[in-house]
Amino acid sequence: MIRAFDRWLLADAPAERLAVLRIAISGYSFIYIVANVGEFVRLANRSTSEFEPVGLASVLTSPVTPAVLWSVFAILIVSSIAALFGVWFRVTGPVLAFAFLAWASYHSSWGQMLHFEHVVTLHLLVLAASPASESLSVDARMRTRQVASVRFGWPIRLMAIITVVTYSLAAIAKLRIGGSSWIDGSTLANHIAYSATRLDLLGEPRPPFAAFAVQRDWLLGPAAIGGVAVELFAPLALFGGWFRKLWIPAIVTFHLATLLTMLVFFPYNGLGLALLPLYRVERILQVRGHVSNRRNVTTIEFRTIET
Repeated sequence: MIRAFDRWLLADAPAERLAVLRIAISGYSFIYIVANVGEFVRLANRSTSEFEPVGLASVLTSPVTPAVLWSVFAILIVSSIAALFGVWFRVTGPVLAFAFLAWASYHSSWGQMLHFEHVVTLHLLVLAASPASESLSVDARMRTRQVASVRFGWPIRLMAIITVVTYSLAAIAKLRIGGSSWIDGSTLANHIAYSATRLDLLGEPRPPFAAFAVQRDWLLGPAAIGGVAVELFAPLALFGGWFRKLWIPAIVTFHLATLLTMLVFFPYNGLGLALLPLYRVERILQVRGHVSNRRNVTTIEFRTIET
């Protein structure tokens, strides 16, 4: 069994697959940081008494100055763009990963653990230690085409493991803290009702399906069991086959349901980016190649007829 796992973990993969993941994840990090510029503004002016450092921020005894915080913002923007295009990736990749880790730790140091930043941080750290710019990058423009290798395979496998393990840990936490009350749906009902009530008090729109779910509590028990099962057995998706084909739409539905009932949405997971290591994403390039070839053939035939 160990040898079989070793062969699976160290299987060859094309350089293009890892490169597509680099582009997708670095592009997401750029968009995410730009979209959350308001969080940088908020934390730059937040009270020192609310600071409870965790993770990498634990080395701090007080919040950083606004100048330092905005320097991190600038580093994140520049390094994510450089990583996206594969420019000096051996430097910009680790810089992006470390800066994102620093931001994620600091962002979670104000009394609320922001889990939606954890998976992308771990994926960036794996990419930083990999040859992710050996294809589809500025770094690779003067190199020959790379053959499939374990060098490109292990980072992809590791990112896939990280994705599914985080779901399993979430399920274990639910069962450890909620126990049977989570399985029978009562805890889920409380979460939905609390989220809707909190948003009402803040004068914000409530989740569109919150009232529907709470008024039909007979649905919540099966929904809670299904949600926990989808998370708990996520590692089985690593083996592919019919389970992966069922699990992928199930977990996407899970994220959609939490959005509609509690307005809780983890964009990196919910948009499917965390699931990309489970796919042969280089096929996107093959599809584009086929489309381009068809267009070229059509143009040639048209010109022939015209002549």
